[in-house]
Amino acid sequence: MRFDRFRQRRRRLAGVLALLPGLVMAAAQPSWPEKYYNPKPAEGDVIVPLPCGGAMTFRKVGVESAGLLDDLMITLGTSSESLGYAENPHHTHLAGSFSGTPNSRYFLLGKYEVSQAQYAAVMSGECRKPTMKTRLPQTQVNWFDAVEFAHRYSLWLNGEGAAALPKEDGVPGFVRLPTEDEWEYAARGGDRVSPVDFREKTPPMPEGIVRYAWSAGTASANGKAQLTGLLKPNPLGLHDMLGNVDEITLDLFRLNRLDRMHGQVGGFVIRGGNYFTSAAELRTSLRQEVPLYKNGKALRSKTTGFRVVISTPVITTPDRLQKIAGAWNGLGSVEGDEHQDENAGLKGKTFDDPVEELAAIARTVGDKDMKRRITALRDTMRATIEARNQQRDKAARESLRLGGLQCQNLQEDAIAIDFLEKVYNKCLKMRGAENKRCLAYKSRLDPEQEALEDSVGIYAESLMGTAQNYPAPVLQAQLELQIEDLKKRHFDTQIPFVNVYSKQVAEYGKDWRVRRQDWFKQCAEKR
Repeated sequence: MRFDRFRQRRRRLAGVLALLPGLVMAAAQPSWPEKYYNPKPAEGDVIVPLPCGGAMTFRKVGVESAGLLDDLMITLGTSSESLGYAENPHHTHLAGSFSGTPNSRYFLLGKYEVSQAQYAAVMSGECRKPTMKTRLPQTQVNWFDAVEFAHRYSLWLNGEGAAALPKEDGVPGFVRLPTEDEWEYAARGGDRVSPVDFREKTPPMPEGIVRYAWSAGTASANGKAQLTGLLKPNPLGLHDMLGNVDEITLDLFRLNRLDRMHGQVGGFVIRGGNYFTSAAELRTSLRQEVPLYKNGKALRSKTTGFRVVISTPVITTPDRLQKIAGAWNGLGSVEGDEHQDENAGLKGKTFDDPVEELAAIARTVGDKDMKRRITALRDTMRATIEARNQQRDKAARESLRLGGLQCQNLQEDAIAIDFLEKVYNKCLKMRGAENKRCLAYKSRLDPEQEALEDSVGIYAESLMGTAQNYPAPVLQAQLELQIEDLKKRHFDTQIPFVNVYSKQVAEYGKDWRVRRQDWFKQCAEKR
């Protein structure tokens, strides 16, 4: 069987998805020339004003989320024997602040490193005319300076710039440094790259790293910081995430202890490398600890700068808090069960959901120690079931994606075989079955037809397995997320086939009737 046909598909080129036309979050246009705050304009740019008529450009960084307590599990770091203590792969979770699509939230991240002109506009209290030189990234800053910049910028936006400050539930956002997780997620390309590309050393750089990142050497930065935005952006539209100047993050440094971060907290963290870092060493996982103080003073460096994030409080309103509480109570439940009378345990009834059953038992137990133990067991079970649900959802979505690719493969194979059949039949008509050329066509056609039959069988088995392994509501929810993900990554040609596969799975799940040839025809005829 040619199962590899379904595992090795041609890679479609993924462009940057335009989120929205360039949006100025202010009543008045900035007075600075655009080249000083957005030298490489692009669709989806979000422009937020600064004091002194300046501005700062942000990009939306989308994070998949279908609910208030949904977050995205991601793997950060990289495998390295020599740097495992700092960069070993580990799982973490991320969520956005602002409402986006029904299945995604986002945070706003600076498109460029904070420039000297932008830093002065916020920190100096004097309105100086920007120049090309002041478009250089602001360096000689430490963690305290960067935090103070974000604080002052937030105060100004909440005052004079209130109309421009993005809001969630009517609550204004605020400026801060990015967390390490946010920074690395964005540096890797976020939701604009495939899971495979996300785990690579650097995001896709089709024209070579020299066109995307300033590094050591005369062919690149040549030992000095460069103007922001001269090189090409990463898939999220962010410039200079790697190289040029190190970027300060909000978190303080912790070591890596295999599958988790170590408990000791140290100095501040810089990410991404600088103009003294070789191109070979640039990587999205690069993280270094810098002491907060040296020789009795706050430590600053000429190679260190920063960029900022706009985010919001988690609990924005009482209504949001109520929804969060409701969502939290639903975590770890056995999905699909009707909520039953909370006093069922007192009435001699039982719950179908083991978590609710344990809760009911705990309510009937008088012994405090036993009640505590049962409650702890219930909480452990909730966490286990929630983890299982997340793994199941991820597997269901992957089944839909692979099923769509299989369906698309069947169409491509059918087109190729149909063409070969026409050539062979034409040869038969003109030359006869014993003609050498016709025999050569037939020797190619027969094994292709046999392989296609095998492929149809594999497809049918995959479809049946998906219907048997995942409940229909789970598949429907994951279908919506999968379609949105394909749109973001410009894989629109795959969407019709994923829809066909999903529909076939749903139909099979209703009557369990195998329709192998019908399934094949629906894939082959899809245009």
